[in-house]
Amino acid sequence: MDGLWIRPISSKHDVNTFIRFLWKIYKNYPAWVPPLMMDRKKLMDRKKNPFYTHSDAEFFLAEHEGEVVGRIAAIVNHNHNKEHGENIGFFGFFECINDQSVANALFDKAKEYLLSHGVTAMRGPANPSV
Repeated sequence: MDGLWIRPISSKHDVNTFIRFLWKIYKNYPAWVPPLMMDRKKLMDRKKNPFYTHSDAEFFLAEHEGEVVGRIAAIVNHNHNKEHGENIGFFGFFECINDQSVANALFDKAKEYLLSHGVTAMRGPANPSV
Protein backbone atom coordinates (compact mmCIF):
# COMPACT_ATOMS: atom_id res chain seq x y z
CA MET A 1 0.00 0.00 0.00
CA ASP A 2 1.59 3.26 -1.12
CA GLY A 3 1.74 5.99 1.50
CA LEU A 4 1.60 3.63 4.46
CA TRP A 5 3.29 5.00 7.57
CA ILE A 6 4.09 2.98 10.71
CA ARG A 7 4.92 5.07 13.77
CA PRO A 8 5.27 4.57 17.52
CA ILE A 9 2.58 6.10 19.70
CA SER A 10 3.80 9.16 21.56
CA SER A 11 0.89 10.87 23.32
CA LYS A 12 -2.27 10.25 25.34
CA HIS A 13 -4.22 10.92 22.16
CA ASP A 14 -2.22 8.18 20.42
CA VAL A 15 -3.00 5.76 23.28
CA ASN A 16 -6.71 6.45 22.84
CA THR A 17 -6.40 6.05 19.08
CA PHE A 18 -4.51 2.78 19.53
CA ILE A 19 -7.22 1.40 21.83
CA ARG A 20 -10.21 2.77 19.91
CA PHE A 21 -9.01 1.20 16.66
CA LEU A 22 -10.76 -1.96 17.86
CA TRP A 23 -14.11 -0.23 17.49
CA LYS A 24 -13.35 0.41 13.82
CA ILE A 25 -12.33 -3.17 13.14
CA TYR A 26 -15.14 -4.91 15.03
CA LYS A 27 -18.03 -2.44 14.63
CA ASN A 28 -19.98 -4.87 12.41
CA TYR A 29 -19.50 -7.90 14.66
CA PRO A 30 -22.58 -8.08 16.91
CA ALA A 31 -20.97 -10.60 19.29
CA TRP A 32 -17.95 -8.36 19.94
CA VAL A 33 -17.67 -7.12 23.50
CA PRO A 34 -15.44 -4.05 23.69
CA PRO A 35 -12.80 -3.82 26.39
CA LEU A 36 -13.01 -1.17 29.08
CA MET A 37 -10.94 1.83 28.04
CA MET A 38 -9.56 2.34 31.55
CA ASP A 39 -8.38 -1.28 31.72
CA ARG A 40 -6.58 -1.01 28.38
CA LYS A 41 -5.00 2.31 29.38
CA LYS A 42 -3.69 0.77 32.63
CA LEU A 43 -2.32 -2.20 30.69
CA MET A 44 -0.35 0.14 28.43
CA ASP A 45 0.72 2.64 31.11
CA ARG A 46 4.45 2.25 31.76
CA LYS A 47 4.13 4.10 35.09
CA LYS A 48 1.19 2.12 36.49
CA ASN A 49 1.68 -1.38 35.13
CA PRO A 50 4.41 -3.30 37.03
CA PHE A 51 5.04 -5.36 33.89
CA TYR A 52 7.24 -2.54 32.60
CA THR A 53 9.68 -2.83 35.52
CA HIS A 54 11.07 -5.95 33.80
CA SER A 55 9.99 -5.48 30.20
CA ASP A 56 10.31 -3.13 27.26
CA ALA A 57 7.55 -2.44 24.76
CA GLU A 58 6.66 -0.16 21.91
CA PHE A 59 3.20 0.36 20.48
CA PHE A 60 2.83 1.18 16.79
CA LEU A 61 0.05 2.61 14.64
CA ALA A 62 -0.22 2.13 10.88
CA GLU A 63 -1.65 5.10 9.01
CA HIS A 64 -2.64 5.61 5.41
CA GLU A 65 -3.77 9.00 4.12
CA GLY A 66 -4.41 10.20 7.67
CA GLU A 67 -6.50 7.18 8.65
CA VAL A 68 -5.42 4.51 11.15
CA VAL A 69 -5.40 1.15 9.39
CA GLY A 70 -3.61 -1.06 11.92
CA ARG A 71 -1.76 -1.45 15.19
CA ILE A 72 0.75 -3.76 16.88
CA ALA A 73 2.91 -3.92 20.00
CA ALA A 74 6.45 -5.27 20.20
CA ILE A 75 7.37 -6.57 23.65
CA VAL A 76 10.56 -7.86 25.29
CA ASN A 77 9.82 -9.60 28.58
CA HIS A 78 13.22 -9.93 30.25
CA ASN A 79 11.81 -12.01 33.13
CA HIS A 80 10.36 -14.51 30.67
CA ASN A 81 13.64 -14.80 28.79
CA LYS A 82 15.64 -15.25 31.99
CA GLU A 83 13.21 -17.80 33.46
CA HIS A 84 12.97 -19.88 30.28
CA GLY A 85 16.49 -19.45 28.95
CA GLU A 86 15.15 -17.88 25.77
CA ASN A 87 15.98 -14.81 23.75
CA ILE A 88 12.60 -14.00 22.24
CA GLY A 89 10.30 -11.04 21.86
CA PHE A 90 6.56 -10.96 21.55
CA PHE A 91 3.99 -9.22 19.41
CA GLY A 92 0.58 -8.28 20.70
CA PHE A 93 -2.43 -6.01 20.20
CA PHE A 94 -2.29 -6.85 16.49
CA GLU A 95 -5.26 -5.68 14.46
CA CYS A 96 -5.46 -4.30 10.94
CA ILE A 97 -7.76 -3.76 8.03
CA ASN A 98 -8.05 -6.61 5.55
CA ASP A 99 -4.86 -5.75 3.67
CA GLN A 100 -1.84 -8.05 3.64
CA SER A 101 0.58 -5.19 2.95
CA VAL A 102 -0.55 -3.44 6.15
CA ALA A 103 -0.13 -6.65 8.16
CA ASN A 104 3.33 -7.23 6.66
CA ALA A 105 4.43 -3.67 7.44
CA LEU A 106 3.24 -3.93 11.05
CA PHE A 107 5.03 -7.24 11.62
CA ASP A 108 8.16 -5.88 9.95
CA LYS A 109 8.12 -2.89 12.33
CA ALA A 110 7.67 -5.18 15.36
CA LYS A 111 10.53 -7.36 14.08
CA GLU A 112 12.74 -4.28 13.60
CA TYR A 113 12.06 -3.14 17.18
CA LEU A 114 12.71 -6.59 18.63
CA LEU A 115 15.95 -7.05 16.68
CA SER A 116 17.13 -3.65 17.94
CA HIS A 117 16.62 -5.01 21.46
CA GLY A 118 18.76 -8.07 20.77
CA VAL A 119 16.13 -10.78 20.54
CA THR A 120 16.35 -13.46 17.88
CA ALA A 121 12.76 -14.72 17.58
CA MET A 122 9.21 -13.43 17.83
CA ARG A 123 6.20 -15.17 19.36
CA GLY A 124 2.61 -14.13 19.85
CA PRO A 125 0.08 -12.94 20.28
CA ALA A 126 0.88 -11.85 23.83
CA ASN A 127 -0.03 -8.68 25.68
CA PRO A 128 1.64 -6.97 28.65
CA SER A 129 0.72 -8.52 31.96
CA VAL A 130 2.54 -9.36 35.15
